[in-house]
Amino acid sequence: MKSNGEDNLSREVTPEIVQAIEAIVGKENVNTSDMDRMLYSHDLAPLPKEAGMAFKNVPDVVVRPKNGAEISKIVSLAYRSGVAVVPRGNATWGLGGCMPTCGGILLDMTSKMNEILEIDTEGMFVKVQAGCTWKKLLDECMKKGYIIGSYPSSFPSGTIGAWISTNGMGIGSYKYGSAKDNVLNMEVITSDGTILETGYDHIGSYMSGYNLNQLFAGAEGTLGIISTVTFRIYPMGVIKPTAYEFEDLRDLAGPIEKIVQHPSVKPLHIAYSDYLHFANQKKAGIDAPDVKNMLLVTFQGEEEFVALEEKAVDAIVAEFGGRKISDEIAAHEWEERCYEFRARRVGVGEIPAEVITPVKHFAPFIDECYKGFEVMKMEAGGVIGVVVDRSTVLYMPYYFKDDESLLGMTAFAFNFYLGDRAMKYGGRTTGLGVFFAWNLDNIHDACTVNFMRELKTYLDPNDVINPGHVVCGKTRFGIDLSNQIMGLGSSLIQNVKKLLPENTTFADNKARFRYDDLEHRKAEDRFHELGKGTE
Repeated sequence: MKSNGEDNLSREVTPEIVQAIEAIVGKENVNTSDMDRMLYSHDLAPLPKEAGMAFKNVPDVVVRPKNGAEISKIVSLAYRSGVAVVPRGNATWGLGGCMPTCGGILLDMTSKMNEILEIDTEGMFVKVQAGCTWKKLLDECMKKGYIIGSYPSSFPSGTIGAWISTNGMGIGSYKYGSAKDNVLNMEVITSDGTILETGYDHIGSYMSGYNLNQLFAGAEGTLGIISTVTFRIYPMGVIKPTAYEFEDLRDLAGPIEKIVQHPSVKPLHIAYSDYLHFANQKKAGIDAPDVKNMLLVTFQGEEEFVALEEKAVDAIVAEFGGRKISDEIAAHEWEERCYEFRARRVGVGEIPAEVITPVKHFAPFIDECYKGFEVMKMEAGGVIGVVVDRSTVLYMPYYFKDDESLLGMTAFAFNFYLGDRAMKYGGRTTGLGVFFAWNLDNIHDACTVNFMRELKTYLDPNDVINPGHVVCGKTRFGIDLSNQIMGLGSSLIQNVKKLLPENTTFADNKARFRYDDLEHRKAEDRFHELGKGTE
Protein backbone atom coordinates (compact mmCIF):
# COMPACT_ATOMS: atom_id res chain seq x y z
CA MET A 1 0.00 0.00 0.00
CA LYS A 2 1.11 3.51 -0.68
CA SER A 3 0.68 6.26 1.82
CA ASN A 4 -1.31 8.49 -0.51
CA GLY A 5 1.64 10.80 -1.02
CA GLU A 6 2.68 10.86 2.63
CA ASP A 7 6.38 10.22 2.10
CA ASN A 8 7.38 11.72 5.43
CA LEU A 9 5.79 9.06 7.59
CA SER A 10 8.26 7.70 10.15
CA ARG A 11 6.54 4.33 10.71
CA GLU A 12 8.36 4.18 14.06
CA VAL A 13 6.95 3.88 17.56
CA THR A 14 8.99 6.59 19.27
CA PRO A 15 9.24 7.20 23.03
CA GLU A 16 7.03 10.23 22.46
CA ILE A 17 4.31 8.07 20.90
CA VAL A 18 4.50 5.63 23.83
CA GLN A 19 4.14 8.54 26.27
CA ALA A 20 1.16 9.87 24.34
CA ILE A 21 -0.50 6.42 24.48
CA GLU A 22 0.15 6.27 28.24
CA ALA A 23 -1.65 9.57 28.60
CA ILE A 24 -4.66 8.10 26.78
CA VAL A 25 -5.03 4.72 28.51
CA GLY A 26 -2.89 5.02 31.64
CA LYS A 27 0.68 3.87 32.08
CA GLU A 28 -0.46 0.59 33.66
CA ASN A 29 -2.15 -0.37 30.36
CA VAL A 30 0.95 0.07 28.20
CA ASN A 31 3.58 -2.66 28.01
CA THR A 32 6.97 -2.49 26.30
CA SER A 33 8.57 -5.49 28.03
CA ASP A 34 10.56 -7.67 25.63
CA MET A 35 9.13 -10.90 27.04
CA ASP A 36 5.53 -9.72 27.01
CA ARG A 37 5.80 -8.34 23.48
CA MET A 38 7.17 -11.69 22.31
CA LEU A 39 4.02 -13.42 23.59
CA TYR A 40 1.95 -11.29 21.18
CA SER A 41 4.05 -12.12 18.11
CA HIS A 42 1.97 -15.07 16.86
CA ASP A 43 -1.45 -16.66 17.04
CA LEU A 44 -2.52 -20.29 17.55
CA ALA A 45 0.26 -21.42 15.22
CA PRO A 46 3.53 -20.54 16.96
CA LEU A 47 6.28 -19.60 14.55
CA PRO A 48 9.91 -20.71 14.76
CA LYS A 49 12.32 -17.89 15.50
CA GLU A 50 13.47 -17.99 11.88
CA ALA A 51 10.10 -16.54 10.85
CA GLY A 52 11.26 -13.24 12.35
CA MET A 53 13.61 -12.95 9.42
CA ALA A 54 10.65 -12.34 7.09
CA PHE A 55 8.35 -10.37 9.39
CA LYS A 56 8.76 -7.91 12.19
CA ASN A 57 6.19 -9.94 14.08
CA VAL A 58 7.01 -8.63 17.56
CA PRO A 59 4.97 -5.48 18.31
CA ASP A 60 6.79 -2.40 19.59
CA VAL A 61 4.20 -1.79 22.28
CA VAL A 62 1.17 -3.67 23.68
CA VAL A 63 -1.80 -1.52 24.69
CA ARG A 64 -4.93 -2.47 26.65
CA PRO A 65 -7.72 0.00 25.77
CA LYS A 66 -11.00 0.17 27.67
CA ASN A 67 -13.37 1.47 24.98
CA GLY A 68 -13.76 2.71 21.44
CA ALA A 69 -12.99 6.31 22.42
CA GLU A 70 -9.51 5.31 23.61
CA ILE A 71 -8.94 3.23 20.46
CA SER A 72 -9.96 6.24 18.36
CA LYS A 73 -7.33 8.44 20.03
CA ILE A 74 -4.63 5.76 19.66
CA VAL A 75 -5.40 5.15 15.99
CA SER A 76 -5.52 8.89 15.27
CA LEU A 77 -2.10 9.23 16.86
CA ALA A 78 -0.69 6.31 14.88
CA TYR A 79 -2.19 7.54 11.62
CA ARG A 80 -0.14 10.75 11.65
CA SER A 81 3.13 8.80 11.77
CA GLY A 82 2.06 5.78 9.74
CA VAL A 83 2.50 3.43 12.70
CA ALA A 84 0.82 0.04 12.33
CA VAL A 85 -2.09 -0.77 14.66
CA VAL A 86 -3.02 -4.45 15.03
CA PRO A 87 -6.17 -5.54 16.91
CA ARG A 88 -5.92 -8.90 18.68
CA GLY A 89 -8.42 -11.11 20.49
CA ASN A 90 -7.33 -14.40 22.06
CA ALA A 91 -5.50 -15.43 18.86
CA THR A 92 -7.27 -18.79 18.42
CA TRP A 93 -6.77 -18.77 14.64
CA GLY A 94 -3.72 -20.19 12.85
CA LEU A 95 -3.25 -18.07 9.71
CA GLY A 96 -1.46 -15.09 11.23
CA GLY A 97 -4.54 -12.86 11.10
CA CYS A 98 -3.48 -10.91 14.20
CA MET A 99 0.27 -11.36 13.79
CA PRO A 100 2.11 -8.06 13.33
CA THR A 101 4.08 -7.81 10.10
CA CYS A 102 5.90 -4.56 10.78
CA GLY A 103 5.85 -4.13 14.57
CA GLY A 104 3.82 -1.15 15.66
CA ILE A 105 1.03 -0.95 18.25
CA LEU A 106 -0.83 -4.10 19.24
CA LEU A 107 -4.25 -3.59 20.82
CA ASP A 108 -5.05 -6.31 23.36
CA MET A 109 -8.83 -6.30 23.01
CA THR A 110 -9.49 -8.95 25.65
CA SER A 111 -8.01 -7.52 28.84
CA LYS A 112 -10.28 -4.49 29.32
CA MET A 113 -12.91 -4.69 26.55
CA ASN A 114 -14.63 -7.92 27.51
CA GLU A 115 -18.00 -6.83 28.90
CA ILE A 116 -21.57 -7.62 27.91
CA LEU A 117 -23.18 -4.19 27.63
CA GLU A 118 -26.83 -5.14 27.12
CA ILE A 119 -29.05 -8.18 26.62
CA ASP A 120 -32.48 -7.11 25.38
CA THR A 121 -34.84 -10.12 25.40
CA GLU A 122 -37.78 -8.10 24.07
CA GLY A 123 -35.85 -6.74 21.09
CA MET A 124 -33.89 -10.01 20.92
CA PHE A 125 -30.46 -8.50 20.55
CA VAL A 126 -27.25 -8.31 22.55
CA LYS A 127 -24.60 -5.59 22.62
CA VAL A 128 -21.12 -6.66 23.64
CA GLN A 129 -17.53 -5.42 23.59
CA ALA A 130 -15.29 -7.00 20.97
CA GLY A 131 -12.94 -8.67 23.46
CA CYS A 132 -15.66 -10.68 25.23
CA THR A 133 -15.52 -14.45 24.73
CA TRP A 134 -18.37 -16.26 23.04
CA LYS A 135 -18.71 -18.63 26.00
CA LYS A 136 -19.22 -15.78 28.46
CA LEU A 137 -21.91 -14.33 26.22
CA LEU A 138 -23.54 -17.70 25.48
CA ASP A 139 -23.73 -18.56 29.18
CA GLU A 140 -25.47 -15.27 30.01
CA CYS A 141 -27.91 -15.57 27.11
CA MET A 142 -28.83 -19.15 28.00
CA LYS A 143 -29.61 -18.12 31.57
CA LYS A 144 -32.33 -15.94 30.06
CA GLY A 145 -33.57 -18.68 27.71
CA TYR A 146 -31.86 -17.43 24.54
CA ILE A 147 -29.02 -18.57 22.31
CA ILE A 148 -26.56 -16.88 19.99
CA GLY A 149 -27.22 -17.61 16.33
CA SER A 150 -23.76 -18.98 15.60
CA TYR A 151 -20.41 -19.08 17.32
CA PRO A 152 -16.98 -20.68 16.74
CA SER A 153 -15.85 -24.09 17.99
CA SER A 154 -13.15 -22.12 19.84
CA PHE A 155 -15.92 -20.34 21.78
CA PRO A 156 -14.45 -20.94 25.27
CA SER A 157 -11.62 -18.58 24.35
CA GLY A 158 -12.54 -17.12 20.92
CA THR A 159 -13.64 -13.49 21.06
CA ILE A 160 -16.55 -11.65 19.49
CA GLY A 161 -14.67 -9.14 17.35
CA ALA A 162 -12.09 -11.59 16.07
CA TRP A 163 -14.63 -14.08 14.79
CA ILE A 164 -16.79 -11.39 13.22
CA SER A 165 -13.63 -10.11 11.52
CA THR A 166 -13.10 -13.50 9.86
CA ASN A 167 -16.81 -13.88 9.00
CA GLY A 168 -16.57 -17.17 10.80
CA MET A 169 -18.85 -20.14 10.34
CA GLY A 170 -19.33 -22.64 13.12
CA ILE A 171 -21.82 -23.94 15.63
CA GLY A 172 -25.31 -22.81 14.66
CA SER A 173 -24.34 -21.52 11.22
CA TYR A 174 -26.48 -24.10 9.43
CA LYS A 175 -29.66 -22.72 10.97
CA TYR A 176 -28.81 -19.06 11.61
CA GLY A 177 -26.07 -18.16 9.14
CA SER A 178 -22.45 -17.09 9.54
CA ALA A 179 -21.11 -14.34 11.78
CA LYS A 180 -22.06 -11.50 9.44
CA ASP A 181 -25.63 -12.76 9.02
CA ASN A 182 -26.41 -12.08 12.66
CA VAL A 183 -24.85 -8.62 13.02
CA LEU A 184 -27.21 -5.68 13.50
CA ASN A 185 -24.67 -2.98 14.28
CA MET A 186 -21.01 -2.41 15.04
CA GLU A 187 -18.91 0.41 16.40
CA VAL A 188 -15.86 0.57 14.15
CA ILE A 189 -12.83 2.85 14.35
CA THR A 190 -11.37 3.68 10.93
CA SER A 191 -7.73 4.40 10.11
CA ASP A 192 -7.85 8.13 10.99
CA GLY A 193 -9.69 7.57 14.28
CA THR A 194 -13.23 8.18 13.03
CA ILE A 195 -15.88 6.25 14.99
CA LEU A 196 -18.58 4.69 12.78
CA GLU A 197 -21.93 3.05 13.53
CA THR A 198 -22.51 0.45 10.81
CA GLY A 199 -26.19 -0.22 11.46
CA TYR A 200 -28.81 -0.03 14.23
CA ASP A 201 -29.08 -1.67 17.63
CA HIS A 202 -32.84 -2.14 17.64
CA ILE A 203 -33.75 -2.85 14.03
CA GLY A 204 -32.37 -4.48 10.89
CA SER A 205 -30.83 -2.39 8.09
CA TYR A 206 -33.70 -2.96 5.67
CA MET A 207 -33.34 0.07 3.43
CA SER A 208 -31.31 1.42 0.55
CA GLY A 209 -27.69 2.28 1.27
CA TYR A 210 -24.36 0.55 1.59
CA ASN A 211 -24.30 -2.43 3.97
CA LEU A 212 -21.42 -1.50 6.26
CA ASN A 213 -22.03 -4.52 8.50
CA GLN A 214 -21.15 -6.77 5.59
CA LEU A 215 -18.15 -4.62 4.67
CA PHE A 216 -16.31 -4.89 7.97
CA ALA A 217 -17.34 -8.48 8.77
CA GLY A 218 -14.70 -10.68 7.15
CA ALA A 219 -12.19 -7.86 6.60
CA GLU A 220 -9.87 -9.41 9.23
CA GLY A 221 -9.35 -6.03 10.88
CA THR A 222 -7.81 -4.41 7.78
CA LEU A 223 -10.48 -1.75 7.16
CA GLY A 224 -11.24 -0.72 10.72
CA ILE A 225 -11.14 -1.88 14.32
CA ILE A 226 -14.36 -3.34 15.76
CA SER A 227 -14.94 -2.14 19.32
CA THR A 228 -18.55 -3.23 19.99
CA VAL A 229 -20.99 -5.55 18.22
CA THR A 230 -24.77 -5.76 18.38
CA PHE A 231 -26.31 -8.91 16.99
CA ARG A 232 -29.42 -11.05 17.13
CA ILE A 233 -30.27 -13.66 19.75
CA TYR A 234 -32.95 -16.35 19.46
CA PRO A 235 -35.36 -18.14 21.83
CA MET A 236 -33.63 -21.35 22.87
CA GLY A 237 -36.27 -24.02 23.46
CA VAL A 238 -34.62 -27.42 23.77
CA ILE A 239 -31.28 -28.48 22.31
CA LYS A 240 -31.20 -32.14 21.29
CA PRO A 241 -28.01 -33.67 19.84
CA THR A 242 -28.25 -36.99 17.95
CA ALA A 243 -25.37 -39.13 16.71
CA TYR A 244 -25.07 -41.68 13.91
CA GLU A 245 -22.26 -44.10 13.07
CA PHE A 246 -21.05 -45.02 9.58
CA GLU A 247 -18.50 -47.55 8.37
CA ASP A 248 -16.82 -45.02 6.10
CA LEU A 249 -16.76 -41.23 6.32
CA ARG A 250 -17.61 -41.02 2.62
CA ASP A 251 -20.90 -42.80 3.39
CA LEU A 252 -22.14 -39.55 4.97
CA ALA A 253 -22.48 -38.00 1.50
CA GLY A 254 -25.94 -39.42 0.82
CA PRO A 255 -27.53 -38.46 4.17
CA ILE A 256 -25.99 -34.98 4.10
CA GLU A 257 -27.29 -34.27 0.59
CA LYS A 258 -30.77 -35.47 1.52
CA ILE A 259 -30.84 -33.47 4.77
CA VAL A 260 -29.88 -30.22 3.04
CA GLN A 261 -32.59 -30.82 0.42
CA HIS A 262 -35.30 -31.50 3.03
CA PRO A 263 -37.87 -28.67 3.00
CA SER A 264 -38.62 -28.79 6.73
CA VAL A 265 -35.53 -30.10 8.51
CA LYS A 266 -33.22 -27.28 9.62
CA PRO A 267 -30.89 -28.50 12.38
CA LEU A 268 -28.95 -26.11 14.54
CA HIS A 269 -25.67 -27.83 13.74
CA ILE A 270 -24.39 -30.67 11.54
CA ALA A 271 -20.87 -31.96 12.25
CA TYR A 272 -18.82 -35.00 11.34
CA SER A 273 -15.73 -36.74 12.74
CA ASP A 274 -13.72 -39.66 11.39
CA TYR A 275 -12.10 -42.74 12.91
CA LEU A 276 -8.64 -41.10 13.09
CA HIS A 277 -9.98 -38.31 15.25
CA PHE A 278 -11.39 -40.69 17.84
CA ALA A 279 -8.34 -42.96 17.73
CA ASN A 280 -5.95 -40.08 18.39
CA GLN A 281 -8.07 -38.77 21.25
CA LYS A 282 -7.72 -42.16 22.88
CA LYS A 283 -3.98 -42.29 22.20
CA ALA A 284 -3.70 -39.02 24.11
CA GLY A 285 -5.57 -40.55 27.03
CA ILE A 286 -8.69 -38.48 26.36
CA ASP A 287 -12.16 -39.92 26.82
CA ALA A 288 -13.65 -40.67 23.39
CA PRO A 289 -16.54 -42.90 22.26
CA ASP A 290 -16.01 -46.33 20.65
CA VAL A 291 -17.34 -45.37 17.23
CA LYS A 292 -15.94 -45.36 13.72
CA ASN A 293 -17.14 -42.34 11.76
CA MET A 294 -19.78 -40.07 13.24
CA LEU A 295 -22.44 -37.69 11.99
CA LEU A 296 -23.64 -35.39 14.79
CA VAL A 297 -26.94 -33.62 14.10
CA THR A 298 -28.12 -31.18 16.77
CA PHE A 299 -31.69 -29.88 16.79
CA GLN A 300 -33.02 -26.80 18.57
CA GLY A 301 -36.49 -25.38 19.12
CA GLU A 302 -39.85 -26.44 20.57
CA GLU A 303 -39.73 -30.05 21.74
CA GLU A 304 -42.50 -31.33 19.46
CA PHE A 305 -40.87 -29.85 16.35
CA VAL A 306 -37.45 -31.13 17.38
CA ALA A 307 -38.96 -34.63 17.66
CA LEU A 308 -40.34 -34.39 14.12
CA GLU A 309 -36.97 -33.28 12.73
CA GLU A 310 -35.16 -36.08 14.56
CA LYS A 311 -37.60 -38.67 13.18
CA ALA A 312 -37.02 -37.40 9.64
CA VAL A 313 -33.21 -37.55 9.99
CA ASP A 314 -33.42 -41.02 11.58
CA ALA A 315 -35.21 -42.25 8.46
CA ILE A 316 -32.70 -40.59 6.11
CA VAL A 317 -29.72 -42.09 7.93
CA ALA A 318 -31.28 -45.57 8.00
CA GLU A 319 -31.90 -45.32 4.25
CA PHE A 320 -28.13 -44.96 3.71
CA GLY A 321 -27.01 -47.69 6.09
CA GLY A 322 -26.10 -45.54 9.08
CA ARG A 323 -26.71 -46.59 12.70
CA LYS A 324 -28.15 -44.34 15.39
CA ILE A 325 -26.10 -44.50 18.55
CA SER A 326 -26.90 -43.67 22.14
CA ASP A 327 -28.10 -40.32 23.43
CA GLU A 328 -25.23 -40.47 25.94
CA ILE A 329 -22.63 -40.50 23.15
CA ALA A 330 -24.47 -37.74 21.31
CA ALA A 331 -24.58 -35.60 24.46
CA HIS A 332 -20.87 -36.28 25.05
CA GLU A 333 -19.93 -35.17 21.55
CA TRP A 334 -22.10 -32.06 21.81
CA GLU A 335 -20.40 -31.13 25.07
CA GLU A 336 -17.07 -31.86 23.39
CA ARG A 337 -17.83 -29.62 20.41
CA CYS A 338 -15.05 -27.21 21.40
CA TYR A 339 -12.42 -29.87 22.00
CA GLU A 340 -11.35 -30.85 18.50
CA PHE A 341 -7.71 -30.26 19.24
CA ARG A 342 -7.37 -31.47 22.83
CA ALA A 343 -4.53 -33.82 21.88
CA ARG A 344 -2.33 -30.75 22.28
CA ARG A 345 -2.06 -31.94 25.86
CA VAL A 346 0.50 -34.45 24.59
CA GLY A 347 2.72 -31.51 23.68
CA VAL A 348 2.25 -31.35 19.92
CA GLY A 349 1.06 -28.65 17.62
CA GLU A 350 -2.30 -29.37 15.99
CA ILE A 351 -3.19 -27.32 12.95
CA PRO A 352 -6.29 -27.64 10.74
CA ALA A 353 -6.45 -26.94 7.04
CA GLU A 354 -9.79 -25.16 6.66
CA VAL A 355 -11.39 -25.31 3.22
CA ILE A 356 -14.93 -25.34 1.83
CA THR A 357 -16.54 -27.01 -1.17
CA PRO A 358 -20.09 -27.46 -2.46
CA VAL A 359 -22.05 -30.16 -0.62
CA LYS A 360 -22.30 -32.29 -3.77
CA HIS A 361 -18.53 -32.89 -3.69
CA PHE A 362 -18.42 -34.21 -0.12
CA ALA A 363 -17.35 -37.82 -0.83
CA PRO A 364 -14.67 -37.07 -3.45
CA PHE A 365 -13.21 -34.30 -1.34
CA ILE A 366 -13.01 -36.56 1.71
CA ASP A 367 -10.86 -38.74 -0.56
CA GLU A 368 -8.73 -35.68 -1.29
CA CYS A 369 -8.20 -35.09 2.45
CA TYR A 370 -6.91 -38.62 3.02
CA LYS A 371 -4.85 -38.51 -0.16
CA GLY A 372 -3.33 -35.23 1.04
CA PHE A 373 -2.24 -36.84 4.31
CA GLU A 374 -0.54 -39.59 2.31
CA VAL A 375 1.05 -37.43 -0.41
CA MET A 376 2.36 -34.85 2.07
CA LYS A 377 3.50 -37.54 4.54
CA MET A 378 1.47 -35.98 7.32
CA GLU A 379 0.92 -37.34 10.78
CA ALA A 380 -2.84 -37.18 10.52
CA GLY A 381 -4.95 -36.07 13.45
CA GLY A 382 -8.29 -36.66 11.78
CA VAL A 383 -10.85 -35.33 9.35
CA ILE A 384 -13.56 -33.27 11.02
CA GLY A 385 -15.86 -30.53 9.84
CA VAL A 386 -19.35 -29.07 9.63
CA VAL A 387 -22.09 -28.58 7.08
CA VAL A 388 -22.15 -24.79 6.91
CA ASP A 389 -25.41 -24.32 5.00
CA ARG A 390 -27.53 -26.04 2.37
CA SER A 391 -24.81 -25.66 -0.26
CA THR A 392 -21.50 -25.59 1.63
CA VAL A 393 -19.34 -28.03 3.62
CA LEU A 394 -16.37 -27.02 5.75
CA TYR A 395 -13.49 -29.51 6.07
CA MET A 396 -10.96 -29.29 8.90
CA PRO A 397 -8.50 -32.15 8.39
CA TYR A 398 -5.89 -31.57 11.07
CA TYR A 399 -2.39 -32.81 11.65
CA PHE A 400 0.39 -32.86 14.21
CA LYS A 401 3.49 -30.75 13.82
CA ASP A 402 6.55 -29.55 15.69
CA ASP A 403 5.87 -25.90 16.53
CA GLU A 404 9.48 -25.18 17.45
CA SER A 405 11.26 -26.53 14.40
CA LEU A 406 11.83 -24.72 11.11
CA LEU A 407 11.21 -28.03 9.34
CA GLY A 408 7.95 -28.17 11.26
CA MET A 409 6.81 -25.22 9.14
CA THR A 410 6.89 -27.46 6.07
CA ALA A 411 3.70 -28.99 7.46
CA PHE A 412 1.90 -25.96 6.02
CA ALA A 413 2.47 -27.64 2.65
CA PHE A 414 -0.62 -29.66 3.46
CA ASN A 415 -2.70 -26.47 3.76
CA PHE A 416 -1.40 -25.24 0.41
CA TYR A 417 -2.05 -28.62 -1.19
CA LEU A 418 -5.60 -28.87 0.10
CA GLY A 419 -6.40 -25.28 -0.83
CA ASP A 420 -5.28 -26.02 -4.39
CA ARG A 421 -7.44 -29.14 -4.47
CA ALA A 422 -10.48 -27.31 -3.08
CA MET A 423 -10.43 -24.81 -5.92
CA LYS A 424 -10.66 -27.67 -8.42
CA TYR A 425 -13.98 -28.58 -6.76
CA GLY A 426 -15.37 -25.07 -6.83
CA GLY A 427 -14.23 -24.38 -3.27
CA ARG A 428 -11.53 -22.38 -1.54
CA THR A 429 -9.65 -21.80 1.70
CA THR A 430 -11.73 -20.02 4.34
CA GLY A 431 -9.26 -17.43 5.55
CA LEU A 432 -6.44 -15.25 4.29
CA GLY A 433 -4.55 -13.64 7.18
CA VAL A 434 -0.92 -13.03 6.27
CA PHE A 435 0.04 -16.57 5.26
CA PHE A 436 -2.68 -16.91 2.64
CA ALA A 437 -3.19 -13.29 1.55
CA TRP A 438 -1.74 -14.21 -1.83
CA ASN A 439 -4.68 -16.54 -2.41
CA LEU A 440 -6.92 -13.52 -2.92
CA ASP A 441 -5.78 -13.50 -6.55
CA ASN A 442 -6.71 -17.15 -6.91
CA ILE A 443 -10.22 -17.03 -5.52
CA HIS A 444 -11.40 -13.80 -7.18
CA ASP A 445 -11.10 -12.33 -10.65
CA ALA A 446 -8.61 -9.52 -11.29
CA CYS A 447 -11.22 -6.73 -11.35
CA THR A 448 -12.63 -7.80 -7.98
CA VAL A 449 -9.19 -8.06 -6.38
CA ASN A 450 -8.18 -4.62 -7.71
CA PHE A 451 -11.41 -3.14 -6.32
CA MET A 452 -10.68 -4.62 -2.88
CA ARG A 453 -7.14 -3.25 -2.86
CA GLU A 454 -8.33 0.17 -3.99
CA LEU A 455 -10.96 0.11 -1.23
CA LYS A 456 -8.26 -0.69 1.35
CA THR A 457 -6.11 2.17 0.04
CA TYR A 458 -9.02 4.61 0.14
CA LEU A 459 -10.14 3.70 3.66
CA ASP A 460 -6.60 3.34 5.00
CA PRO A 461 -4.33 5.57 2.85
CA ASN A 462 -1.42 5.40 5.29
CA ASP A 463 -1.72 1.60 5.62
CA VAL A 464 -1.86 1.54 9.42
CA ILE A 465 -4.74 -0.86 10.19
CA ASN A 466 -3.41 -4.44 10.37
CA PRO A 467 -1.10 -3.96 7.37
CA GLY A 468 0.23 -6.92 5.40
CA HIS A 469 -2.96 -8.97 5.65
CA VAL A 470 -5.74 -10.07 3.27
CA VAL A 471 -5.02 -7.79 0.32
CA CYS A 472 -1.29 -7.18 0.59
CA GLY A 473 0.96 -9.76 2.26
CA LYS A 474 4.32 -8.06 2.76
CA THR A 475 7.66 -8.89 4.43
CA ARG A 476 9.57 -6.61 6.80
CA PHE A 477 11.72 -5.62 3.83
CA GLY A 478 8.73 -4.33 1.90
CA ILE A 479 8.65 -7.27 -0.51
CA ASP A 480 5.10 -7.99 -1.62
CA LEU A 481 4.12 -11.64 -1.15
CA SER A 482 2.46 -11.69 -4.54
CA ASN A 483 0.52 -14.54 -6.04
CA GLN A 484 3.47 -15.31 -8.32
CA ILE A 485 6.06 -15.40 -5.52
CA MET A 486 3.91 -17.28 -3.04
CA GLY A 487 2.57 -19.63 -5.70
CA LEU A 488 6.15 -20.60 -6.44
CA GLY A 489 6.86 -20.87 -2.73
CA SER A 490 3.78 -23.05 -2.26
CA SER A 491 4.91 -25.44 -4.99
CA LEU A 492 8.44 -25.50 -3.55
CA ILE A 493 7.37 -26.27 0.02
CA GLN A 494 5.00 -28.98 -1.20
CA ASN A 495 7.81 -30.65 -3.16
CA VAL A 496 10.18 -30.38 -0.19
CA LYS A 497 7.59 -31.89 2.14
CA LYS A 498 7.15 -34.87 -0.18
CA LEU A 499 10.89 -35.58 0.06
CA LEU A 500 11.10 -35.38 3.84
CA PRO A 501 10.52 -38.39 6.12
CA GLU A 502 6.99 -38.94 7.40
CA ASN A 503 6.12 -36.88 10.47
CA THR A 504 6.19 -38.67 13.83
CA THR A 505 5.73 -35.73 16.19
CA PHE A 506 2.82 -37.24 18.15
CA ALA A 507 4.62 -40.47 19.00
CA ASP A 508 7.91 -38.68 19.63
CA ASN A 509 6.36 -36.26 22.08
CA LYS A 510 4.46 -38.96 23.94
CA ALA A 511 7.79 -40.61 24.59
CA ARG A 512 9.63 -37.33 25.19
CA PHE A 513 7.20 -36.18 27.88
CA ARG A 514 6.52 -39.76 29.15
CA TYR A 515 2.84 -39.07 28.60
CA ASP A 516 1.87 -42.72 28.76
CA ASP A 517 3.15 -42.75 32.35
CA LEU A 518 1.08 -39.75 33.43
CA GLU A 519 -2.00 -41.61 34.53
CA HIS A 520 -3.16 -38.70 36.69
CA ARG A 521 -3.14 -36.39 33.69
CA LYS A 522 -5.10 -38.86 31.55
CA ALA A 523 -7.61 -39.40 34.34
CA GLU A 524 -7.92 -35.65 34.69
CA ASP A 525 -8.74 -35.38 31.00
CA ARG A 526 -11.70 -37.70 31.41
CA PHE A 527 -13.36 -35.32 33.84
CA HIS A 528 -13.33 -31.75 32.74
CA GLU A 529 -15.40 -28.63 32.64
CA LEU A 530 -16.83 -27.33 29.40
CA GLY A 531 -14.55 -24.58 28.24
CA LYS A 532 -11.28 -25.88 29.66
CA GLY A 533 -10.17 -27.86 26.62
CA THR A 534 -8.51 -24.96 24.83
CA GLU A 535 -6.26 -24.03 27.73
